[in-house]
Amino acid sequence: MIRYKCTVSYVGRDYDGWQSQKLGISVQEKIEAVIRSITQEHNNIIASGRTDAGVNARAQVFQFDTERDMSERKWMGAINGYLPKDIHIMKVERVSRRFHARYCVRKKTYVYRINTGPYDVFTKDIACQCPIPLDTDRMIEASKYLIGTHDFTSLNSSSLKEYPDQVRTIESIDFDIQGDQIAIAFTGKGFLRYMVRMMTAQLIEAGRHRIEPADIETILQARSKTIARRNAPANGLTLEHVDYFDIAALSPDGMLREYLLSDVIPEGLTLKELEENIREKKMPMRYLFTTRHSQEPLGYFIYDGSEGKIFCRDEEARMIAENFREDLSDWFDENGFDRNTPVSIR
Repeated sequence: MIRYKCTVSYVGRDYDGWQSQKLGISVQEKIEAVIRSITQEHNNIIASGRTDAGVNARAQVFQFDTERDMSERKWMGAINGYLPKDIHIMKVERVSRRFHARYCVRKKTYVYRINTGPYDVFTKDIACQCPIPLDTDRMIEASKYLIGTHDFTSLNSSSLKEYPDQVRTIESIDFDIQGDQIAIAFTGKGFLRYMVRMMTAQLIEAGRHRIEPADIETILQARSKTIARRNAPANGLTLEHVDYFDIAALSPDGMLREYLLSDVIPEGLTLKELEENIREKKMPMRYLFTTRHSQEPLGYFIYDGSEGKIFCRDEEARMIAENFREDLSDWFDENGFDRNTPVSIR
């Protein structure tokens, strides 16, 4: 089986969200129907996550597996030839089986767009039409209370029964203000249902002088599903970018993956340096060795250009690491290195 990674853009106006459902029309089922007609297989696609009804995407990412071997360019043309005009495949890449569109996400960026000028028929599907003056200085001040790791129970609609842990990390919130157009970019590892739209609604409230910027902190600390029910309209929200971490090796019990924001970074290094070395193939390249599901650190992997070394926490970790050899050979080969590079396990 071959795994393909696809980047797709769509306007969400006429769809009941990304995910297939019994009632309504989803973006997922439109794409799946086209791929199945091409492959004559029962292909299921897996995306980086869901978008809700009416939400747009500039760069949603999904994967599918197939026996059909075609060039990336042919796949893109074949799928786009049958999709409606409001859904378009931007890129197709043949990827390793280690890649997973949902589980390998490093972070996502959502952008919420607001038009505070006269109603604009040209942006009505991608920007919230809000012809009310907004104090953007207050909005920026309020946004600072959302950055970092917080319990976002008050600012999402996911049930506590389904998601008892509603702690999430917002890496950054950036404003781009061009005249009447306001674009707010939220970047983080993961978001709960309606979380970005509910955060935006509170920023708008601050911009309208209905709440004080510091009230955001009070709302977060309340951890209440009833304290802040406002939800900014779906059409203003766009999934702008999904960033992935690389996995050098994968087994049923463990993985060698890139370091992430939540990890303990090796002394004397920065996360930016670690990411750049891997992206630019600068030596040494360092990966964290963790369990597959709980992400418990078990050691680390270093490739210095001539040899790979896996350092293990204990004997149990060493046994898990023995299963990485075949994947590492593939990883060396995929990155333009000698697939027969020696790997020591210590």
